[in-house]
Amino acid sequence: MAVQENTKISGAAPTTKPTQFPRSRRVVALAVMSAALSACSVKPERLTDAEQRARVADDLNILFSQQEPITGPLTLEEAMARAIKYNLDNRLKAMEVALTARQLDVANFDLLPNLVAQGGYEGRNNVPASSSRSVRTGQQSLEPSQSQDRDRRVFDITLTWNILDFGVSYVRAKQAADRQLILEERKRKVVHNIMQDVRSSYWAALSAQRLLRRLDPLTEQVATALASAREIEQRRLQPPVEALTYRRGLLDAMRQVQALRRELLASKTQLAALIGSRPGQDFTLADSDELYREPAVRITLDEVERLALLNRPELAEEAYQTRIGSLEVKRAMLSMLPGINLDIGHNYDSNSYLVNNNWLDYGAKVIGNLFTMFFNGPSQIKAAEAAKEVAHTRRLALSMAVISQAHISWITYRQAIADYRTAKELYEVEGAILRENRAAGATGRSNDLERINSEITAVLAELRRDFAAAEMNNAAGRLFVTAGVDPLPATVSSIDTKSLAAAIRENMQGWETGATIPRLELLFPSDAADPKNATTTRDLISQADKHALTPGATALR
Repeated sequence: MAVQENTKISGAAPTTKPTQFPRSRRVVALAVMSAALSACSVKPERLTDAEQRARVADDLNILFSQQEPITGPLTLEEAMARAIKYNLDNRLKAMEVALTARQLDVANFDLLPNLVAQGGYEGRNNVPASSSRSVRTGQQSLEPSQSQDRDRRVFDITLTWNILDFGVSYVRAKQAADRQLILEERKRKVVHNIMQDVRSSYWAALSAQRLLRRLDPLTEQVATALASAREIEQRRLQPPVEALTYRRGLLDAMRQVQALRRELLASKTQLAALIGSRPGQDFTLADSDELYREPAVRITLDEVERLALLNRPELAEEAYQTRIGSLEVKRAMLSMLPGINLDIGHNYDSNSYLVNNNWLDYGAKVIGNLFTMFFNGPSQIKAAEAAKEVAHTRRLALSMAVISQAHISWITYRQAIADYRTAKELYEVEGAILRENRAAGATGRSNDLERINSEITAVLAELRRDFAAAEMNNAAGRLFVTAGVDPLPATVSSIDTKSLAAAIRENMQGWETGATIPRLELLFPSDAADPKNATTTRDLISQADKHALTPGATALR
């Protein structure tokens, strides 16, 4: 197809008649385009049965097949180790921490300048000819000429660096680093809560394991007595009211036994869910008298308060949020400044009409948005400062709530010891009464209902003693959770359950002996140097900001 050129010198600019494509080709091109667009439509597709089965098999394989089997009686420390390793909530938080680490890597790469490379082929179906026309006379001053090849190869690589963008990216990278630390603190909080839940469920499950052995023969005794009562009622060996009253007492005893069994069976299922074990898996708990040993807590209330303010994950998270708020103020200030854009690039063009096919270009520009500098920027700074103050006030309110929780945990621990001693003495009394009733039953001086009721009362007393002992141990553990003490040391030799359990056991023993708890004179050396000038935690909070403290802070978990 030839290009027709008009070279006539006139007042009008020379025109070039465009190349006309045949109609058949246009029709074919339109049909191809319509087919391509129709192929781009997407319809919803349900998962097939095979895909669903594959998903279920994959989930079960991930959930349970990769766990270490429970080969022996499960101790409290091993249950905690399994919860740390296999609990899905803990694993989710660990994955979130890993995700923020990747996001921090991305933010660090944003600090680098932009290096853009592009290359390719450019062509056209006719000659890129052009002419010129005089702006004074309107006449063509140059005949149509060509200064560029129809087909050419181009390439360029340009390095661009904006100083303002570098400063903003640096601030954002610092904020991303703080957000990673925030998620690590949240992971610590999840571990603390899981450990407390495991401790509570473990002692309840251990009590259930012990008491279920007594409930089975007791259930058989009640069932036998009920059968005898029905026979007595049918034969009318006793007055009807007396027989029905006796039967009602036995049914009430059976109801208590069934309710107790239902409550005890649920505790083991809860423990299995916390440690990531398959529901319904049969395992036994290590029978130990540690439940009945009064825990020795060698820590004072003032130490609990100070340690809580230093170590609690929630307070550390709010401290990082305050730091993020300060960086946000800096970022808003930087966004108001004009940016200096520096760029340098290497270019190549295969155009044969060029004298230099390779060249470097460089430049510097100052770019600024006047609306941002004078209108939007100050508003952003004020908003960032307000958010920073909100985070600071929230941290102070949370600090007061933590101090209140420290006092509540301390009082609960002391009261739990007193409740356990009372429940223990009541259990001993009920045991003595049961022995007397058994002796009376052997000599025929008491009926089955009295003996069965005595058996049930003794079992309930044992259950209350176990629950009181569990609450006593939970209260001691909650005291250290309130102080923000981690269940694991800073480093462990291995991540298998045996090594983790050994590390948890050693750390828990250090809690009771005080070996792993730092002293106040090390935490606050200035207070230890001059006891007269020592300030309490309440003084520290009030001196920080008296007006920011809100009454009635929300209780923490």
